Formats: sequence, C-alpha cells, structure tokens
Amino acid sequence: MYKKIMIAFDESAEAKHALSIAVELARVLKADLRILTVSEPLPVYAAFMDSELPGARQALLEERNAFYRNLQSEGIKRAEEHEIAVEGIIVEGDEVQAIIDQIAKWGAELLVIGRRHHSGTVSRVWGGTVHNIAERVQCSILAVS
Repeated sequence: MYKKIMIAFDESAEAKHALSIAVELARVLKADLRILTVSEPLPVYAAFMDSELPGARQALLEERNAFYRNLQSEGIKRAEEHEIAVEGIIVEGDEVQAIIDQIAKWGAELLVIGRRHHSGTVSRVWGGTVHNIAERVQCSILAVS
C-alpha cells in the first residue's frame, strides 16, 4: 500500500485535522511521513520597509520562520508520539507548485491535505488548491474536510 505519505501542513484547523489522519494512516500502514509546510514569500511591499524601519524586513522574515519552525515541531511531535518515521520540511514558494515539487522530489505515494470550503464561484473560476494539485500529480490524494 502506501509507504510514503506526505501531509501539507499549515496553521489551519483543516490541516491539523488532516495531520491526525495522516499520522494514523502512517501508523497503521507503517509508512514514512513527511510533513510539508509551505512558507509563501513576503509581500512585495516588504522590500520597501527597510527604508522607513531599518531591519524590519529581516525581523519579519525571522518571525515568520520561527512561526513555521514551531508549527513543524508541533506536527513532528504528534507523529513521534506514535513512533512514526517522520521528517519535517519547510519550503518557500507558491503553495501549489511547492507541494507538487516536493511530491515529485520525495516520491510521495499519498498526499493528505486539509480541504477548505470555497464558494462555488471561487472554485469554478480559480479552482482550489486540491484541484490544482490533483491535475498535476500522479500520487493519490486524500482531501480532508
């Protein structure tokens, strides 16, 4: 069955629920688990902050990175409590593309991802994260509500 399970993990309630399911699946299947957190780049205007507040951009980066490291630690701890082989990774970039790239790089067989509900119009016009990933990967996807 699945030996490499990847979870897309952020601070949302849906992702935390998806983590619980991914941990249980990894435990039952004796699979390796990779917890992936995508850190989106700072907004463009952040580049101009230093002209008004020297060091502000760096402080923002450090705060953001510390937040994601703590988030990863939380996920890893939950997996380790169940004696699962787990690895955490934080990458910066566009959420969809980063997930697709990491699935290919690691060879994930199953992606577990929290599914946020969007209005019908938003989903039809832009598609959701899960849909955009599913269109471009070969692994199975479990979208958790």
